[in-house]
Amino acid sequence: MVALVFGGTGKVGSVAVRHLVSKGRSVRVFTHSPDKVAGLPDDVEAAVGDLDKPETISPAFDGVDEVVLVLAVNPNEQDRGLAVVEAAKAASVKRLVFISLVHGPGTEEVPFYKSKRAIEAAFMHSDMEWAVIRSASFFQSDAGLKGDIVDKGVFSAPIGSTGVHRIDTRDVGYAVAEALTREPFKTGEFCIFGPEPLTGESIAAIYAELLGKPIRYGGDDLDKWAEFKKDGFPEWSLNALRPMYAYTQKCGMLPEPGEGKSNLLPENLITFREFASEMVKSW
Repeated sequence: MVALVFGGTGKVGSVAVRHLVSKGRSVRVFTHSPDKVAGLPDDVEAAVGDLDKPETISPAFDGVDEVVLVLAVNPNEQDRGLAVVEAAKAASVKRLVFISLVHGPGTEEVPFYKSKRAIEAAFMHSDMEWAVIRSASFFQSDAGLKGDIVDKGVFSAPIGSTGVHRIDTRDVGYAVAEALTREPFKTGEFCIFGPEPLTGESIAAIYAELLGKPIRYGGDDLDKWAEFKKDGFPEWSLNALRPMYAYTQKCGMLPEPGEGKSNLLPENLITFREFASEMVKSW
């Protein structure tokens, strides 16, 4: 089986690639920069192309049976994803695994969710077998907040107090490989969550303890957050994040009552404290 991985050099995709190789899959990674494949297992093949140039996508599908689609946050995400799905259909790909987001009522107008729903609709109504992995937000997004946390003493992401079962990208990558390779393959939507609910206040407290200095939560006011971050995000990103954080503050990202841990995940999940300890040491 040959698996073509989009996003295979990123934090989720690279972990998925390593697990797929360990499970005996031949893996090809679609990449804009072949140098990035150097950090992956030696037998991983690079397919050079550009997601914004659909004509470069189809050649990567030669001999491909399966696709993993992990898309970076981008204003062109929907067009990129739809181009991959169309190329997969044309190549008669057998199955596709897509990383999406946990969602609920009220997310229909969140740009990050709308783009993913359009991509999902495109392959859900195809002849392919498919799996959508709906993940809670990633621990690793905090890497971009070093200046806020260390220099300004603020955990600035306005995630609220309802609770978010954030998850480590290493556990997400493991789940992707499991979804693609388990037999029989199971078509459907699968939610994955981290081991504990986190709030803005609880995350700030963990960073304060690990850094040995006061770290406060920046609060839930989205206008103040947008003003605070206006120089750190492009306008399209701020406009997309505002409704996402509003939803998170209201609804959180939590398992349904009685919902157990997904069997796609490893036995022992990485905790936020473990992740944060590693990251703080690197700072």
